[in-house]
Amino acid sequence: MIRQFLTIGLILLTLTGTAAAGGFNIYEMGARATAMGGAFTATADDASAIFYNPAALAWQDSEWEVSGNLSLISPSIKFALAEGTETLYPGDERSQTADAIFPPAGLYTSWKMKDKPVAFGLGFFTPFGLGVKWDKPETFAGRSLATDSEIQGLYLSPMVSFAANDKLAVSVGVHFVKTHLTLERIITLPLGQNVGGFKLEGASGVGVGTAAGLMFRPNPKLSVGVNYKGGVTNEFRDQDADLSFDSGAPGISTRVSADLKFPTIVTGAVRYEFTEQFGLEFDLVWFEWSVFDEVELDFEFDPFDTILEENYEDVFQYRVGAEYKLNEKWRLMGGFVYDNSPQPVESVSPLLPDADRRDYSLGATWSSGLWEVSAGYMLVDFLERSTVEDGVGQNLDEFNGTYDTLAHILSLGVSRDF
Repeated sequence: MIRQFLTIGLILLTLTGTAAAGGFNIYEMGARATAMGGAFTATADDASAIFYNPAALAWQDSEWEVSGNLSLISPSIKFALAEGTETLYPGDERSQTADAIFPPAGLYTSWKMKDKPVAFGLGFFTPFGLGVKWDKPETFAGRSLATDSEIQGLYLSPMVSFAANDKLAVSVGVHFVKTHLTLERIITLPLGQNVGGFKLEGASGVGVGTAAGLMFRPNPKLSVGVNYKGGVTNEFRDQDADLSFDSGAPGISTRVSADLKFPTIVTGAVRYEFTEQFGLEFDLVWFEWSVFDEVELDFEFDPFDTILEENYEDVFQYRVGAEYKLNEKWRLMGGFVYDNSPQPVESVSPLLPDADRRDYSLGATWSSGLWEVSAGYMLVDFLERSTVEDGVGQNLDEFNGTYDTLAHILSLGVSRDF
């Protein structure tokens, strides 16, 4: 019975982090857009429009367009344990995450009906998918909370777009979403001795959400875009959770079910062409992160069913992107992002130490004939965040300290018209 109680407690804590992992939003689903700071909703003139604003597909020049985009994300987190926390969490006072690269991708194809103002698009992208793996997990002070966590949300999105005229286009569609997650931690005794390990790994069923877009171009210099991605709930049913012991004693397996919610995302954007060479775009992105207000857990052992409070908040992102056309072959891009974190201080933990961010990007696009190649780089600078406020620790698990995070994103995209 003691072992069963310990197992349930660990699963409860682990799935709390599962909800938090939804904060790993990735907006870098196109290389050219990444170079412009993700400010692309009112531009959307390549196949990545399926992600940024599919309404613009109805105006594409070619009959077919195919685009592949890959981003390599390298995050680094440094952690310093708050004074007094070592009594509850013995371990290294300073830690950092292990070297890792996460490769979110965006693959798109679009087809415009000949002599018709109708186009169809199909996109595969991964807008939620990163992880946190701590270096030297055996001595990491927060090892009883998390040593390795990873989540990947896979979106498949078919869209249809219609141009009412040369000024207004709209789109509707759906996205099918499936999520895979892995969560690991080390079991410790009150004095910090490592006695075992815990791992949860599972894949959700397929969730379905709605999508829509609008593009309005009243004149050749001005374009206005709106993009809507409806929220999705992924259901995890009877997922495996395994507990192992260093002593060689038999491990314990149980099953647990829960729901993971992805937020609704709404983007409004304006682009203005100041000259034939220079254009500037501003995007305002709203995330309905308040869907993470609570997580309901359903165990094989009914008495342990519970509801976990998360209390995420809805937030806005502000994105600015600029593009300069050097000549017929080359364009240069740059961008800036002001990104607010939806995570309250009490939820900041080794599973997801999120914080407000400032992103800086640049890149270039080369076009020749039917081909277009884009490359972009983004520096993601997280503001330092502490779970101690006015000398009082705020973390719900009393694991308090300071997190300092930095990430580098390198994006490459290749497109071809047919």
